[in-house]
Amino acid sequence: MLNQSNLYKTEWLDLVFQNRNKSYGAYALRAASASMMGRAFFIAAPLFILLFVGPGLVNRFKKETPAEPMDRVIEVDQIVLPPVKPVEPKQELPKQEPITEKIKTVALPSKIVVTEQPARDIPMPTVDELKGAVVGAETHDGKEVTTEVITGGQASAGTGAVATPVVDNSIHESSSVDVYPEFEGGMKAWAKYIQRNLRYPAQAAEEGIQGKVLISFVVEMDGSLSNVTLSRGVTGSLDEEAMRVIRKSPKWRPGKQSGSPVRVRYNMPIGFSLGN
Repeated sequence: MLNQSNLYKTEWLDLVFQNRNKSYGAYALRAASASMMGRAFFIAAPLFILLFVGPGLVNRFKKETPAEPMDRVIEVDQIVLPPVKPVEPKQELPKQEPITEKIKTVALPSKIVVTEQPARDIPMPTVDELKGAVVGAETHDGKEVTTEVITGGQASAGTGAVATPVVDNSIHESSSVDVYPEFEGGMKAWAKYIQRNLRYPAQAAEEGIQGKVLISFVVEMDGSLSNVTLSRGVTGSLDEEAMRVIRKSPKWRPGKQSGSPVRVRYNMPIGFSLGN
């Protein structure tokens, strides 16, 4: 019965506040609570609906005014090009006729040729006649020139400077040469050489140290190895053993640039691994 009763009815309020001061604020609040809740609902409900529906109604009835196009006029001054100079025709220089000067020549007897008609006999000129003359097909007078007559049968050696070949002594990187330097027999022969000559240091083997040592060296033009340096090491004993084997290596086939041997820098990893 209590669950179906309204605790805010007047009979319940009178029962609760029986023999109590009803002028106290709690009785008045409970008596007027129903009317106050109703007024609050009727005030809040329209505001709540207006809050969600109002923006949609405003956008629906709002007239869209098209934006006025902006006309922007850019004034460009008249461009005046500089006057073009006319191309002047090239003046051809008058051709000079070659100056031909008659030079004194002396005819020498030609080689023997068998013909049907007898050949003309040309006498051999003397040394004095050859001085100041040029050898030609016929003998005639003209301007004498300075010549040198060799009478001893030996020619003088030339005095010109002999060009010495330029040797490229710079160190090239392996990626910039035409022919890479290579161990005699290829990489298979190099692997056999490493296996036969490389010794695993005892202390490093006992401590279980292993890894790859990177050695840098230069293959010279004669195939020998120089400038052996450590690029990346593992431990002292492994590094020294790797460098020892590289220094002990026989000659390689040198790298070439434009067909000529050159010095090439080479990087070689040497691996130390312990079997399980």
